[in-house]
Amino acid sequence: MRFVLVTLIPLALLLTSCGDRGFSEEISQPPPEYQLISQGPWSVQHDPLDVAIMKSQLVFVSTEESALGNEVDSLNFSSSLPDSLQFNREWHIGGSSVLLFSVTIADRGDEQLVRRAKEVCSTASIIRPDGLRSVFLSDRTGADIDLERASTAVEPPPEITHHLMVYFQQDSSRSRLEIIDSLVVDFRRSNADSLAFTFVHRDASSVISSTAGVFRRGSSLNQYLCYADSSGIYTGVFHNSFHINIPYLDSRGRVSVQSRLTSAYLSGDAYYPISAVPENYIVQIFLPDSISSWTPLIRGESPDEWFSNPGGIVGGLLIAIGNYAEKTLFPRYKMLVLEGSPISAIDSIAVEKIASVLRNSLDFPSAEFTFVEIINPDGPVVTTAFGGMLFSRGSLEILADVSAWGDNLANGIVPPGSNILIDAAEGILLQSLQLDPVLSDMLAAWIPLRYYAENTEDKTRVAFMRSVYLKYYLYNTANLGGNGSTPVIAEYALGDPVLNDSPLRRFVVGGKGVIVLEYLYSLRMLNRLPYLLQDFTHASSGNFWLKISSSLRVYRDTDKYDALRALFYQPGIPQIHVEWWEEDEKILMDLVEFQPGLTFDLDFSQCELHFSDTTVTRTLMPSIVPGLIQCTSGIPEHGEVTAIDLNHAGIIPVDLMYKRVLDGGQ
Repeated sequence: MRFVLVTLIPLALLLTSCGDRGFSEEISQPPPEYQLISQGPWSVQHDPLDVAIMKSQLVFVSTEESALGNEVDSLNFSSSLPDSLQFNREWHIGGSSVLLFSVTIADRGDEQLVRRAKEVCSTASIIRPDGLRSVFLSDRTGADIDLERASTAVEPPPEITHHLMVYFQQDSSRSRLEIIDSLVVDFRRSNADSLAFTFVHRDASSVISSTAGVFRRGSSLNQYLCYADSSGIYTGVFHNSFHINIPYLDSRGRVSVQSRLTSAYLSGDAYYPISAVPENYIVQIFLPDSISSWTPLIRGESPDEWFSNPGGIVGGLLIAIGNYAEKTLFPRYKMLVLEGSPISAIDSIAVEKIASVLRNSLDFPSAEFTFVEIINPDGPVVTTAFGGMLFSRGSLEILADVSAWGDNLANGIVPPGSNILIDAAEGILLQSLQLDPVLSDMLAAWIPLRYYAENTEDKTRVAFMRSVYLKYYLYNTANLGGNGSTPVIAEYALGDPVLNDSPLRRFVVGGKGVIVLEYLYSLRMLNRLPYLLQDFTHASSGNFWLKISSSLRVYRDTDKYDALRALFYQPGIPQIHVEWWEEDEKILMDLVEFQPGLTFDLDFSQCELHFSDTTVTRTLMPSIVPGLIQCTSGIPEHGEVTAIDLNHAGIIPVDLMYKRVLDGGQ
């Protein structure tokens, strides 16, 4: 079922323009001496007109049409005003939409009438629909987004190779773990001459020795830049030494290195240079007898020798050292447990639950994931990176039971362990090497909700959780985005690369993005998500939309194609006024979508009806009255309907406002 509610009306001729842009001179109620003109739920108040000689009109046009407006001398307006002048007042309301108010008068050379028309136009004020979100929706169109993505440089980044040597010195009383990284950055196939790295320069024992090119501190903490020499090459040697039983923190303040006699590990975050682009690794780990190593790479011919697959890896490299026994959880998912004492039963249950959710939600053919137990006496540690998770005993017990998550959220508390799930999801998604960062973060933020849905029997709480994500998005974008009359920060679409640098990014991605994925999941549009993630392991052609739609097999000129395009390429979410009434044992509903810009036209298939003592769910259908939808209500013994809900499961990314009216909407 589709609703085309507020339509942009093309205007071929735009004449003299007057007035300011934006939400200036807004009012809530027009004074009685003013007249009101409306287009859907949008209105403009203006001085009274002499309708015999002055005509007014209110229409929506696109920003492109508004920019093409020209001043002309006359036009054929109507039989009563054959030669006319038109004066315009426009408001750029967001979403690439302009609300255009025009006053047209007969062209009789009457200067007083011209002045009056200009005055009416310039003093007119916009009245926004009740309940309209205050954040200003970006004016960037889908064509703008595609053009920017297509124009992104497609030449390959510099080729990065780490020759990493790790020494575990079990007999030393001074140093237990040493890392030497011989780094080579080849710029010869790239237009770049520098590359950013994260590197923690720990203390005097951290040694940097550049042999070709320059390695220089950047503008932010732990950021460094390497520059090529005249031949287009950078080479350097980096050395770090880690003492026994001291936890070392990464660039984000988390424990990332621990050296112990029975269990040593390195998360790879920042103790040697790490770039945001794919890097190749050749790793050799030198160990005493009876001690083994693990990394998410391919084993070489020699013991404890490892290589990355073609294409490299993204982010830090996990390395674990100890005496491990291996257990297969699912194909390509396994767990390594330190021998000598059994793993905690609760940890084991949590590992299997996490693996199940990752496999059911984000799995793709080349993805692998390993859960690796470590010992850390300084407290629980969970650290994830490309292809795996390191966890200390007892650190995953908070994920064994999700029964309190709903109450946590109701009290404004982030459910414990949700950050672990997000990090684990990132460990999978990093293996989709070219995945768009916004799409990657959307999918990672979605996993705690999927984990909860798969591990609770209370489905009403799942709907509540969805509503919390939606409110998180709506509240924070409104709080930071401005008050409507003075937009501070524009909200960009999920598919717009400009969103990456927006202060609203975390709320759009972690709120709207999660509900969008839930909606697509409910429509079975994510059944081919593994193919999309596999396709993004390869370099993108620059056509972001084509890769998404073709991977998901969503075809042009279908409802699903239009819905997917709208959700990724239009800022905001649909805002809909719903007027409803009872008539002949039916509920009739009039839906008006009123946010600026194009409509989303999302489907509504069910309506939950609330009586005084019970609740029922009904299927929606078109009404015999054009533009309305309806459902049956007749349960005489339960009395009249007290409220309705078109999104009772919280799946649809929509902001609904309800108003009960008299029969027939009067």
